[in-house]
Amino acid sequence: MSTKTGYLPRTDADRAIWMNNFANKIATYAPSVGITPAEVTSVNNDKAYFQFIVNMHDVYKQTLNNITAYKNLLRKAVAQQHLGALPTAPVLGTAPAAVPEGIFDRVSKLAQRIKASVNYTEAMGQDLGIIAPEVNIDLTSLQPELRVKLDAGRPFIKATKGIADAIDLFVNRNDGNNFISLGRLLKPEFIDTTNLPSTTPLAEWEYKAMYVIGNDNVGVMSPTVSVVVKRQ
Repeated sequence: MSTKTGYLPRTDADRAIWMNNFANKIATYAPSVGITPAEVTSVNNDKAYFQFIVNMHDVYKQTLNNITAYKNLLRKAVAQQHLGALPTAPVLGTAPAAVPEGIFDRVSKLAQRIKASVNYTEAMGQDLGIIAPEVNIDLTSLQPELRVKLDAGRPFIKATKGIADAIDLFVNRNDGNNFISLGRLLKPEFIDTTNLPSTTPLAEWEYKAMYVIGNDNVGVMSPTVSVVVKRQ
């Protein structure tokens, strides 16, 4: 099975790289797809400011790590390590012109306009990076991952949903009935509100799940997770 992810990368560092490519190439295509010179300038201003802020975040994060390591060694000696120079505040240089919030809201709308142009081509979209890449997925190996914890004494089960439409969730209450179905979940979270029998003050319940695409189960059953519950 092949599916498409969004064309915008997930991490800020990757988005900065994507934005740099888009900004550097937009001027080439702007006249043919109805993008104005002012909009090209706006994209480049967005690129510069976002890159500056991403760099600022990374530099200050590293500086904080350096200060933390210095503080920890100052507080307690470790083997043969010695304090180096006192960490200093980073020098970032002059910031580019500030831009309004919503950089990727703006660029997404601009990409929609480009794609709606009669002069738009797939080659143009690939060059600008506004076509989502196709990802091939082996349905036979798909497997949910479950996590369970107690929420106000009730088992709270959370599953990774991935590309699936739903998950089928099963429980074994160790009451002699083995695993039974808890239903088909469209959202990957579930609170089990079932009460223990009055004669059972404590029990270990087990959960497992399988992915659903369309109306069919796909992949393999998840590993079993368990939690100890008390009668409410």
